[in-house]
Amino acid sequence: MKGKNIFRVIIFTLIILYTVLYITQATGYYEYTNRKTNTLTEKAVEQFEKDLKAGKKVKASDYMKEENDYNNKMSKGGVLLSSAIGSVFESVMKFIFNEVSKAVDE
Repeated sequence: MKGKNIFRVIIFTLIILYTVLYITQATGYYEYTNRKTNTLTEKAVEQFEKDLKAGKKVKASDYMKEENDYNNKMSKGGVLLSSAIGSVFESVMKFIFNEVSKAVDE
């Protein structure tokens, strides 16, 4: 009985995690962050052009945004975990639908 409850908790957790990851991807969060970065770059180019027209001494490095590197063991582990969850969920769903299909065909 206890093993059955643990299994249910694990499956429920996997479904919730997969759903959150799917919604994040489907809503375009990644594209939004890229567009936001692009907008900042366009503003930097406009400021650069204004400074050139004004005759100011300019350096390209003054207008470049330094990117923070957020890659670490935790984020890499999160990516690996989400990939594993996605593949496990996909195989579980295929198994479930194959079994349902067999049951319906009989």
